[in-house]
Amino acid sequence: MNPRTRIFQAALLSCIAFSGCVKKQETVDRPVFEPYEIDSCLAISIDLSGSFANDFGERAYPLVLDLMDTFTDQSMGAECKIVLSQMSGHDQVVLFEGSPAELRHEFGSPEQMATFLRDHSKPDRSPIYVATRKTVDYVNLMNGISEKTRVLTVILSDMRDSESDQSKRSQEGFRMLASLETYRERGGSLALYFVEQEEVPRWKEILGRAGFAEGQFVISNSLESNPQLPRFD
Repeated sequence: MNPRTRIFQAALLSCIAFSGCVKKQETVDRPVFEPYEIDSCLAISIDLSGSFANDFGERAYPLVLDLMDTFTDQSMGAECKIVLSQMSGHDQVVLFEGSPAELRHEFGSPEQMATFLRDHSKPDRSPIYVATRKTVDYVNLMNGISEKTRVLTVILSDMRDSESDQSKRSQEGFRMLASLETYRERGGSLALYFVEQEEVPRWKEILGRAGFAEGQFVISNSLESNPQLPRFD
């Protein structure tokens, strides 16, 4: 089987599994039966339905770069993956998977990343529970992640779910909770930034119910350079 056939099959399987093709960067052609492990994985989920929609370049983009630098500075020369997702009403949540260098190459400016995110978003809704579940589910199923992999999911959002139907919101909340439990059991950590102050107690309770201990998550209602990250046991 030639490399192009393998890449096509991988892309096809990804489309089937996640109801939309994720923009993956394929730069290394590994032997098909050679196992490999990811040293670290950073997933960043961005909510463009609120204030980020107008000033993404000034506020969120620099933080994305700071997070990549801070998280990957201990993984030089090792296998590191970056996952980018969005939290609006668009059906496709996970949009990109690649290395830090590939992400910088793909989105060389705040405008490029903002345009890409806007083109794949519906900012009239913020289904936070659904988007959070789909993002951590994607990470949970990634090849190459083991108990040794440092895994962090960062969410930039006010974390207020826009679903008006209480029954549906509750149902999606419990589905998200189950996914977060699996994610935590696999060693994943969480960092939530720009969280609306009124939502902070709710999310502390949610993460507590999912089994996250103090230090395994960070909840902040601000955006700042060199942000605090959770610990990695």
